[in-house]
Amino acid sequence: MPAKDTEAITKWYDALSKNYDELYGEEQNKKHTQVLQVIGKREFNTIVDVGCGTGKLLELIAPRTKLALGIDLSIQMLTKGKQGSTSLGIQWIRADASHLPFQDRIADGVTSVSMTESGPVLDEHFSEISRIATENALMVMTIFGDKDRASWRHSKETGIELVATLSDREQLYLLDSAKHRIRASPESSALV
Repeated sequence: MPAKDTEAITKWYDALSKNYDELYGEEQNKKHTQVLQVIGKREFNTIVDVGCGTGKLLELIAPRTKLALGIDLSIQMLTKGKQGSTSLGIQWIRADASHLPFQDRIADGVTSVSMTESGPVLDEHFSEISRIATENALMVMTIFGDKDRASWRHSKETGIELVATLSDREQLYLLDSAKHRIRASPESSALV
């Protein structure tokens, strides 16, 4: 993502962080309920919530994981999340979803809700989410602006399943990493 866009997005969400849960909490809770239905009772060694915002979804999943990592561009959203979940052991990391600071194949669970739009940035986000996912990871992602599924033209080859339409703008997908060839990156960092 271009630095200018990243900076604008960060400023927007930093400003929005104070009232985010009050403004969007009900809508996000409905999405999180759908994600939790997809996840079922599965437990995780490491789950990464990319674009975690204030961490509400991660708070619901963290009790079933050994390591829960919340990733967001907005330091203010991360700070608010950290204040609300001190007893859950969630680790909060400021990072861009297009360049996740992790080694390849570290997470057996990856979620990303209300963050990615259809188009070029989707390829970047999907590539990074796939890269950090283990061979049998469960990956759940929502995408804005993908009504005609143009982003997933080869869904049978990539193991991508449309699970639900959350709104006329946002769809929920389950990504089966066992069917998708995860691309390892020689440039990946080694935080985890």
